[in-house]
Amino acid sequence: MIAVALLATAIVSLLFAVVPAGVERRSARPKDLLWAAGLWVGTWVFCLCAYHRPGLTVGFDAFRLLAVTALCGWAGVCTAGLRAFGRRGLRFVLPLLLVAALGGEVFVGNVAYFNTHSYQPFQLMDYLDPNVNVKRGIGTYSLEEGRAYLRFLAIDQPIYNLSLDGLTNDDTDLLHTDSTFSFSIDATDEANGALVNLGTWEVGIQAPRTHVISLDVTGKVGNLVLTARGYSSAYVQYPVAFTITGITANVPRPMNFSLLRFAAIFLGLTALYGLRPRSGLWQRRWLAGNVCDRGAALVLGVILAAFVVVIPFWEPSNSGLATENYNTAFWDGESTVSFVYQQYGALAHSLLNGRLDLEEDPPAALVAMDNPYDSALRDTLNIQGGRWDHAYYNGRYYVYFGIVPCLLFQLPFEAITGIQDLAYAPCMVILGLVFLLSCFGIVGQVVRRWFPQTSSAAYLLSVSALMLGSQLYNLLERPYIYEYAILCGAAFLMLGLWLWLAAAATPVEHGGVLTLRLAMGSLCMALVAGCRPQMELFAFLALPIFWNRYITRGRLRGRVGVRDAVAFLLPIVLVAAGLMWYNYARFGSPFDFGANYNITGNDMTKRGFNVVRIGPAVFTSLLDLPQLKSVFPYLQEVDVQTNAVIRTISEKFCGGMLAATPFTWALLLPVIPAARRSLHRRRGVSVLVYGAVASMLVIAVVDCQMAGVLYRYLMDYSPVLLLGAALCWMLAETTLARRAAGGETLAVSLLPVLRVGMAVTLAWSLFYRFSTLFAMEPWLQGMNPSLYYTVSRLVQFWM
Repeated sequence: MIAVALLATAIVSLLFAVVPAGVERRSARPKDLLWAAGLWVGTWVFCLCAYHRPGLTVGFDAFRLLAVTALCGWAGVCTAGLRAFGRRGLRFVLPLLLVAALGGEVFVGNVAYFNTHSYQPFQLMDYLDPNVNVKRGIGTYSLEEGRAYLRFLAIDQPIYNLSLDGLTNDDTDLLHTDSTFSFSIDATDEANGALVNLGTWEVGIQAPRTHVISLDVTGKVGNLVLTARGYSSAYVQYPVAFTITGITANVPRPMNFSLLRFAAIFLGLTALYGLRPRSGLWQRRWLAGNVCDRGAALVLGVILAAFVVVIPFWEPSNSGLATENYNTAFWDGESTVSFVYQQYGALAHSLLNGRLDLEEDPPAALVAMDNPYDSALRDTLNIQGGRWDHAYYNGRYYVYFGIVPCLLFQLPFEAITGIQDLAYAPCMVILGLVFLLSCFGIVGQVVRRWFPQTSSAAYLLSVSALMLGSQLYNLLERPYIYEYAILCGAAFLMLGLWLWLAAAATPVEHGGVLTLRLAMGSLCMALVAGCRPQMELFAFLALPIFWNRYITRGRLRGRVGVRDAVAFLLPIVLVAAGLMWYNYARFGSPFDFGANYNITGNDMTKRGFNVVRIGPAVFTSLLDLPQLKSVFPYLQEVDVQTNAVIRTISEKFCGGMLAATPFTWALLLPVIPAARRSLHRRRGVSVLVYGAVASMLVIAVVDCQMAGVLYRYLMDYSPVLLLGAALCWMLAETTLARRAAGGETLAVSLLPVLRVGMAVTLAWSLFYRFSTLFAMEPWLQGMNPSLYYTVSRLVQFWM
């Protein structure tokens, strides 16, 4: 039978290899025969890997003959179609990409279906050791803490996979409805006479794809032991508590078609085709307004926006609007001023009652302390009821996080509905969409002002880089007060920059529109101080944006210049006055936001400045390489490393901003003398690029001195840093494209390299951001096991 398959695939490979010759009305050439050989060899190499359990030639039947031939035919259709029609435009290629994605899902994503089709299943419970202390029912077996292992004796059969039958959750805790556990698998086989550990089988009770695991053992299995363990993390602990009706060995896997994976493959192939160096996206200017290019931008925007909307709700406890009423299973039943969820809700309630402090009395023991900020002494005194990460000043609790998010969302929500504690997740969705819209707007204005020859591909890649390279999606995954305040500041920062750039591009004849954009841009930029004060440093970008119009051209000296200056400065003055009054009324100083009075793990009032913090902080935040691993989610969290004997406030990282984001490496472009001269001819661009790098260093140092080294703090400077990198990419692309059009040999050679490099950096950013969502806190493996393990198995389709 396998000989027939070899012949059939050879014929199919040859037929599809010569199809392009027929389409092009030419005779077959040697390269067509090479395509046939490559297609045939590729088919069988894939089959050799796919059918490794129990082996390609074992049980090779008619079904496998048809499957292998169909696989070869699918690959032949895709390769022949692309060879024949790949240069005829998207309307010819799009159907081929659909076929490629469909076959990829069927033949690759469901490789286990074809591999296991001929398996002969048997019930492993028939070999269960009768002395095992497991709870037995009528056709059921229940495992729990203290009775959490199964031992099977004298099996004497090959085992290629195991499948849990009738798995149900016995944990009655509402928070554990979606839970997870793992089996440690030990076995003896023909190569191991004593039990050896084969690995861990991770099971999500509500993730059916995880109920089967493939095994690789040598020959026949003798004894087998499965030991169950519950999942445990800082956020959640799941006990062993489940029931099965059996465990089937060597079960044929069903065809399990995933629309999600199919869509991801199709979009990936479409992007790969659309971003090839000779694609029309690279040949057409973004400002030309091509309909297809605008359609590509719309698709990109919808995809990026979809993740903005759904990611905050990946953790089930984030669903809904107001914590006490919307999500009963995740409500603790006690507090209304929870440090994670409801500080802003409590502040809104106080403001509506005419108070600036929170309406909660601190514990008497805390009030009696000489130094209530001494965390070690608080622990020693076992003070109960103290509010973590609240500002404590003169015997009252305050919110030291910026007031602007509360004024925007929590205060009006309670004023209108009477419901306290509007959750942060829906607010962050709105802010994330504002950030996304601003990215499109900012890059569009940059192209219009400084790089009008920028290609559509460079524009789309730059927008994607600003979204994926920043910490936006990681902030959305953790909709707590820390991330909420940072995202609000970043959204206002980007919106303010967009409005300023739009104002600078508005013709002076449209005075009303110009004044409005100036005022709204300044208002947004001023509000940044009420969200994340260190981001206010980027207000200096007003200089490169407005210098040419108001200083070089002298518009500031005229009457209209005075009007514009008032529109620019008045919102800043009003917001600054409001914030300064707010600070003075609470802490007696207009410049004291209250962060030093934080009830946290260290005494912030005595933190001070220490130079030894800078080195480890800058290295970890910027230069630490991401550590990869071979299993999902492919990134490994690491701790901040330092030899300094000092209290280091830090959280885990997955690589520094520069090291983990190759898109930013374009900032090295000014090192090349010719590129530096070209950059300096655009003074506004050069100020923005150099200012972004300088601000990154300043904010990284300020953050580590004021608070610590935390991954979310990268959002303080990453959007503007990425914008500076995008400017460098655009400068390089437009310069090389112009020189290549003039026939310069070096530019002709370098331009495709640059385009591929830009696309590759974006592909890495996509992989990196996707991985961080599953690798970092709040650790979806425990918070949403069904999502985590479903995605894990969709990616690791061979398991």
